[in-house]
Amino acid sequence: MRALVAEDDPGVRRLIAALLELDGWDVRTAADGQEAVDMARDWHPDAVVIDMMMPNKDGLEAMREIRAEPGGEDCAVVVVSARTGARDVARAIDAGCDDYVAKPFDPMDLSARARAAMRWRGVERAHGVDNAPVAGS
Repeated sequence: MRALVAEDDPGVRRLIAALLELDGWDVRTAADGQEAVDMARDWHPDAVVIDMMMPNKDGLEAMREIRAEPGGEDCAVVVVSARTGARDVARAIDAGCDDYVAKPFDPMDLSARARAAMRWRGVERAHGVDNAPVAGS
């Protein structure tokens, strides 16, 4: 399985990449939102762990662009952010992420959530479920 880690903090980026590699993921990293979009376009990851606040393109905009690419609609996305307010979480979920993890995070929790997002995406594909937001919700 391929995972793209998009995080502007080099230490956090290395930590997330190492966690996913320990779980058996093939991991590549990006330091900003635009780099993440460009890399995803060429590499087609199965999952993206992305920071909400990054230079050049924020994580939510990058996620939307990744999901708009051919095959990108099947990519599991976990947003990781220091923004922990209910509005920020709701904004990320409404934008289409599969899960939201607040910083600082527990490494085991983040690994489990990335695996769960992949399972959920597999269930959606198997049953033809469209995860687009429901009008009025």
